Amino acid sequence: MRHTLYLLLSTALLSGCMSDPVVQSGSTAEVSFDGLHRVDNSRMKDAWVKPDLNLSGYDKIRLLGAGVEYRAVRPASRSVRANANRSDFPMDENQKARLLKNVREVFMTELGKSEHFTIVNDEGPGVLELKGALLDVVSNIPPEAIGRNEFYLSKLGEATLVLELRDSQSEEILARTIDRQAIEPLRMQESNRVLNISELRREIRSWGVLLAKRLDELHENAIAQ
Repeated sequence: MRHTLYLLLSTALLSGCMSDPVVQSGSTAEVSFDGLHRVDNSRMKDAWVKPDLNLSGYDKIRLLGAGVEYRAVRPASRSVRANANRSDFPMDENQKARLLKNVREVFMTELGKSEHFTIVNDEGPGVLELKGALLDVVSNIPPEAIGRNEFYLSKLGEATLVLELRDSQSEEILARTIDRQAIEPLRMQESNRVLNISELRREIRSWGVLLAKRLDELHENAIAQ
């Protein structure tokens, strides 16, 4: 049960570690302000869990957004030449709206394929609450320029992803992960809206597929105990 939880935390969005994740314990354990213990050997930058956690009573999940914060960067020029020597660009309101729409759509779709967890909209018995926040979001996509705009991108952007798992009724914190994520296309490509959105959804989908898989494994192992 506990080992499966660590797999969820360390591989929900990234591939696994060379060593098994291990929760810190004893008098030397690093404990967060809200009572979570640090997980060592996690691929996530930071992973924390409640000791002796038992999730066998949960079979539903409620997905909530906890907000987005964007990095403040200087305004971009409409000139291709002026943008040639920079990598970070501000996001306009349409880009921000598309980001939120795609993140929610893809995660809802992939979590909806879970074999053991049903997505619900309300709190209640047996409901886990998964809160996700994106912090320090920065875009590497230049604005569309008048005339030719031949920007080739190896990275679309990056953000710090924070996930929190809570009991939906008591709001008791059960686990937290924090990690910096980059959105990278499969190969360097010329920047255009259609391809950029496609690559964004592909990357988000890989996170959602793996998260749903780990949640199902968590449920199966809990029931087997």
